[in-house]
Amino acid sequence: MRRLLAVLAGAGLIAAAACGDGTGPATNRNDPGTGTSTLKVTADIDANDQTGGGFITDFDVSVRDGLGNPVSGATVTISNASLGTVTLVETGAGSGDYFVQRNSFPAGDFRLTVTRGADNVRDVVLGGPGVHNVTAPLASSTAPANQPLTVRWSVPSQAQAAEVETNDFGPITVPDNGTYVVAGANNPPNSTQRVRVFRFNEVTMAGGLPGSRLKVEVRRTVEPINVQ
Repeated sequence: MRRLLAVLAGAGLIAAAACGDGTGPATNRNDPGTGTSTLKVTADIDANDQTGGGFITDFDVSVRDGLGNPVSGATVTISNASLGTVTLVETGAGSGDYFVQRNSFPAGDFRLTVTRGADNVRDVVLGGPGVHNVTAPLASSTAPANQPLTVRWSVPSQAQAAEVETNDFGPITVPDNGTYVVAGANNPPNSTQRVRVFRFNEVTMAGGLPGSRLKVEVRRTVEPINVQ
């Protein structure tokens, strides 16, 4: 056993397991956490790519009690190895909605904790899918109209699922296997076509009321594409 641990440590595998980050399927790193089962927590991490590069990431968390009433004055934190720990701010007095925004999307997994008095949801871990790139079609390229359009993307850490959409089709939910073919019937002429690929992962919270979940979604956009 000691020899095995030494080998794992030398390969850096112990460190990877300890922080919960990796390149395998993101869902394998999900952890539902613990809690008092007295709060309904719905949390979203939405990373949207921006023109010219980069991301804007919104962290939104809604906290409600068993009657559906807003839970104000909670402490809501999301931590990540690259991001550090951020504390979400309540959007308005008594709203029970908490928010923070960052001008980037961090690599790695996310850990959420919500506490308010004796009520809590703790240590919910969501596997981060990483940032993908759309490799086909490319921006400013030309594609034949009314013919199948192949969309390809990288898969740094396989997400629970992906969505593909254009201005004329979708969104459609598909496996995160890095490719989808839009049928020719759904690819009409469009000189300013746009392709978007979303990848997402979600975990149900064990220590929250029914409906409690944490979800991350990453968007990449390619435009314009001249379909003619």
